[in-house]
Amino acid sequence: MMQAAINYGQVLYELSVPETAIEDTALALRSVPELKCVLNSPVIAGSSKHRIIDRVFPSEIRTFLKVLVDRRDMDLADDIFKAWRTCVSRQEGILEASLFYVTEPEEEQLHEIKGVLCKKYDIKDVRLRLVQDPGLIGGFIIRVGDVETDWSIKGRLKELEQKIMRR
Repeated sequence: MMQAAINYGQVLYELSVPETAIEDTALALRSVPELKCVLNSPVIAGSSKHRIIDRVFPSEIRTFLKVLVDRRDMDLADDIFKAWRTCVSRQEGILEASLFYVTEPEEEQLHEIKGVLCKKYDIKDVRLRLVQDPGLIGGFIIRVGDVETDWSIKGRLKELEQKIMRR
C-alpha cells in the first residue's frame, strides 16, 4: 500500500465521516468500476467530476472525494478505504493480521494464534485474513503490518541455504 493512501486513510478517519457514508462510497466505486475511471480520467473536466460526486455520493464524503479528484488520486480509493478500516480497527483495539498457510488451520489453532498475537501486541482482539499459499510447502507465515513471522518450510529452506552460502 502506498504511503499516500495510508495518509489519506488517516485523514478520512480524522474527519469523522460516518462509517455508512464511507462504506456506501466504497461499495459504489467497487460495484461500478466505470465511475472510478470517469473520476480519474484526465480528459473529463474537474467541474464535471464534481457534479458527478454531488449527485452520486453521500454529502459527508463529497469534499474528500473532490480533493482526491483534484489531486488525481482517485485510483488510490480502494487502498484509502483499507487504510481507513485499519485506523478504525486500531482505535477499537483490534489488530489486523494475515495468516498464509498451505493447509487450512483448525479453529483451535486459529484461536491459539489469535491468543499469542493478543498477548504480543497487548490488544483485545485480532482480525485474521486467511490466505492459502501452496508455495510455502508447509507451515505458515503471520504478517502484522510490516512485521512477518515465517514458520514455513519454504522460509526454513531459504534460511538454511543462506547459512550454507555464508560458509
